[in-house]
Parts: sequence; C-alpha cells; structure tokens
Amino acid sequence: MRSITQKDIQKPINGLFFMIINTAIWTFISEYYLENKDLRIVGMLLGLVIACFLYFYFKLAKAQKKLPETLIEKTAEEKSREKWFLIIFGLEGFGILVVKNILVNTNHNELFIPFFALIVGLHFFPLARVFKRTFDYYIATWTCLLAILGFYLITQKTVNPYLANVIVSLGCAVSTICYGIRMIFEARTILWRTNNSNSY
Repeated sequence: MRSITQKDIQKPINGLFFMIINTAIWTFISEYYLENKDLRIVGMLLGLVIACFLYFYFKLAKAQKKLPETLIEKTAEEKSREKWFLIIFGLEGFGILVVKNILVNTNHNELFIPFFALIVGLHFFPLARVFKRTFDYYIATWTCLLAILGFYLITQKTVNPYLANVIVSLGCAVSTICYGIRMIFEARTILWRTNNSNSY
C-alpha cells in the first residue's frame, strides 16, 4: 500500500480554504442586504461556522506537515486539470465583471446577486467534469436554482429585492458550508488511513 504524502491531502485543504473565502463573501453580502434588521445574528452564526472552518484548516495544515513530501512529479493529467481550473476560474471572474458593468449601465443592479450566483453555479459544472467530482454537480445545480429563484422574486416583484438577495446569498452560503464540511471529512479520511497504515 502506497504511503500517504502531503500531496494527497493538499486538494481538500485547498478546497476548504476556498470555501472559507466563499462563505465569508456570502456572509458579507447577506449582512449588507439585511441592513442590520437581524441584529447581526446571521453574521455571527455564519461567523462561527467560518471560525470552525479556520480551526480545521490550520489543524489539517499542521497535520499535513507531518506527512512525507512526495517525490513524484505531477502527471500530464494533473497539469491539465490545474490549467483548466485556472481557465474556468478566470472566466468566472471575467464574467462577473462584465455582468456587473452591464447591469450598472442598464440600471438593473438589483439583479447582480442572482447573476453572481448563476455564474458561480455554472462554473461548478465544468469543474465537476475536470476533477471528476459528482458532488460539484449537486452544488452547481443548487446554486443555479437559487439564482433562478432570485431572478423570479425580483422580476416578479414577489418580495423586496433586498430580501431576495438575502435569500440567494444565504442559500449560497449553505452550499459553501456543505462543501467545506465535505472537504474536512475528506481530509480526515485521508489522515485516518495514514494512522491506520502506520499502526501495522
């Protein structure tokens, strides 16, 4: 059985790091549109989740340092995946900037958060294919459905645009939290295999 190296646990650690950032972003967005009507309770609750994620991130990073470094170079497939990740991530950022500019110039900035969620959701579909992760399809579908809900609530004037944006942002925070939890369990499973293999 091949011994576990630092490289094996790097992906879930990186994934958790991204989920910390994304959860923080959706937390700030939701609190902005809540306008302190929740007495910052939502922000504090999500802040606790982010704090827990940070705790596990540093704990996992510490555990990673105890693992041996890999001497195996990246395969062509791994290099290709990294390249596509950067391309997809770059297109996502570019798309958000373009949409924001269009909405501001057409006086429809109230639709930015649903568009933001839609672009984020869509970027998970190619990532799911590149990294062969079925879970990404679930997150992508959930986030896109939230975006569609946001469009409907705002365009049909079912609720105040601010409330619609809160619903979308909190829903997206739920998806990043679920993803972060998955990354923690994935990393802990790898470490568990390491501890078990060392016991024999």
